[in-house]
Amino acid sequence: MKRIGIYGSSFDPITYSHMFTAAAVASRKRLDKVFFTPCSSKRRDKILQTNDRHRVKMLELALETCKNKTNRFGEPLFEISLVELNALPGETYTYDTMEYFRKQFPEDEIFFIMGADLLEGLSRWGNAEKLVKNHKFIVMAREGYHMDDLIAKDPLLRNNDENFLTMSKGISMGISSSYIRGEIRNGGDPSFLLPDQVLDYIYKNELYTKEVGR
Repeated sequence: MKRIGIYGSSFDPITYSHMFTAAAVASRKRLDKVFFTPCSSKRRDKILQTNDRHRVKMLELALETCKNKTNRFGEPLFEISLVELNALPGETYTYDTMEYFRKQFPEDEIFFIMGADLLEGLSRWGNAEKLVKNHKFIVMAREGYHMDDLIAKDPLLRNNDENFLTMSKGISMGISSSYIRGEIRNGGDPSFLLPDQVLDYIYKNELYTKEVGR
């Protein structure tokens, strides 16, 4: 049996914080695989700043820098899944993504990797009851959010608390995609916040020079 983590985000762009989070979770929770799963640009609840093609390419460039990271089976530790990119808004939820991976890996243990800030609204997600009852989560600490308290005060979460593994990264990395985009847009220098290959790609394709949706 393998232990597999599903790491969903917009990755707009991917940062060293994303990569460190994936590595920390994989190491401390003994994961054999982490799938970076970029969300679809068709989602109505997010305004993405560049298209799916660019975000996937940046993911590929970033993960190429850590291709030597392998699991106990000698396989790449990190991979990209495009399962959500063609998801129709309002019709496909995290529950459907987790069910997809369960069908792909029926003998393995699947975890959804999330931040503690998402616990507060988890019971309002699409198919939340089936998601929480039938799937497992690794919850990363976020400043200002008390994971155990958030789980305890929500009936759905506390009655299924055995499905939640909580952890702190042990280090605060305040690197956000929005911060990097702001630096690029305003002529700053985001070097050392993301892989050089990704930053070069951003400059070459003139990404994030303007903010979309403002």
